[in-house]
Amino acid sequence: MRRRHLALAGAVLMTACVCGCAGAEASGGDGTDGADREDYVTRAFADTSDVLINPGKGFVYYGGPYEELKELSYIYAVGYHRFSWSDLEPEDNVFDFSKLEDSWLHYFQKVGRKFAFGVMSVNTSSTKEYITPKFVFDESGQWDVHTFEDGGVQYIPKWDDEVYLDQAAEFAAELGRRYNGSDDIAFVDILTYGNWGEQHMFGIETGDEDYSESGKVAPELFRDRYIRPYIEAFTDTLLYNTWGYDDLNGVYRELMEEGVSVRRNGIVTYANGLDMLAEAYGKLPVAFEFARSYSHYVESPNYGKEGFNRRLEEAIAAAKPSYIELDVDWYRDNVEYCEELANRMGYYFRLKRASYPERLEAGKAYPVDLTFRNDGVAPVYEPCTVRLALLDGDGNAVETFRTDISPRSWEPGADFAESASIKAERAGRYRLAVGLFRKETDGEPCYLLGSEGRLGETKWYVLGEVAVE
Repeated sequence: MRRRHLALAGAVLMTACVCGCAGAEASGGDGTDGADREDYVTRAFADTSDVLINPGKGFVYYGGPYEELKELSYIYAVGYHRFSWSDLEPEDNVFDFSKLEDSWLHYFQKVGRKFAFGVMSVNTSSTKEYITPKFVFDESGQWDVHTFEDGGVQYIPKWDDEVYLDQAAEFAAELGRRYNGSDDIAFVDILTYGNWGEQHMFGIETGDEDYSESGKVAPELFRDRYIRPYIEAFTDTLLYNTWGYDDLNGVYRELMEEGVSVRRNGIVTYANGLDMLAEAYGKLPVAFEFARSYSHYVESPNYGKEGFNRRLEEAIAAAKPSYIELDVDWYRDNVEYCEELANRMGYYFRLKRASYPERLEAGKAYPVDLTFRNDGVAPVYEPCTVRLALLDGDGNAVETFRTDISPRSWEPGADFAESASIKAERAGRYRLAVGLFRKETDGEPCYLLGSEGRLGETKWYVLGEVAVE
């Protein structure tokens, strides 16, 4: 396929066929037999500002009252929660996933949103003694102890302990057996190393002044014993490492090549790690989580509302995220900005122009020229293909035409002129429409566009009426 890349300020030209596209019902070759171009219509499509919920991108909401969850479901794409391992496996090989599935199936799924989660081994924000299940320590006989200010304790794994590593790997395998490949799960965080699973030792008080260093493991052990079990368990689900410190950068790079992306959980406060996230650009979607609540920054003389948004934009420019945490107080204080950002993070496709024949002779191939634009900050990382269709009066696809247009090549900030070929077989009057699909087996388009022309509640975008003779 040949593609003409149009400069930002350049005119959009729709007079030539850019590439030939063959589909299940389309012609081969250049797709021009029988097309004289005299009956062609060129239509420009106005932009819309509606918040779009699309695959593989969007705000991540960490949960709240159900009424708030419903109210905000128009702006977030994914619901998220972190669980304690001890809550899901209270005894060896005895599993209770009710907390996870209540959060997912009875909470976010009810409002039509995907779910994401991770399972922690340490969480010093909780006063529980055991985040890692007690039976692991009983079997291994090894642990460190985090001491809270009130004298309470939490048991911390020895990070190179074979018992802990084996048990964590077995638990990852069980998670994969249950949830790998679920269409309703957006991603899974790998959280078995470090405080909050964030692959660092910050916040753990063991009495060892050097624990932030002594708690580290060799990069090879981290890769093979912590991450590899999740790669094997979740072959069909997006996985995230949470950037912890520079010692692991080489492993993060290596794992990106195996499809494990990177997220940063200290956005706005901390800029370190963003260079590593930037290396994922063009390969995998990256994710942001804020270091503290929005209210903390608003009350700080070093930030304030404007400072928070400015620092966030600096991070977006550096790492080009597809997912960003939705802080509810921040949203309520910045509704228009958050609505704009909901579209701009990740990819944001618009249909700008189309040129198509008003009359088609059945059995002959005709080119259809389309111009798309990506106004997001990143490419699309999900599978994405383009089809054309003839729709009847009820909006049903009477004939569909596959194309070889590749939206994954649509880089941000540019227009892309594409061409496909249609060869209709059934006479009649129809609406010619375009749609973006995620899977070959999908019966309906999966992606929304930031353009006018959407047909009702479907995800088809109508180019115009055509007659097949």
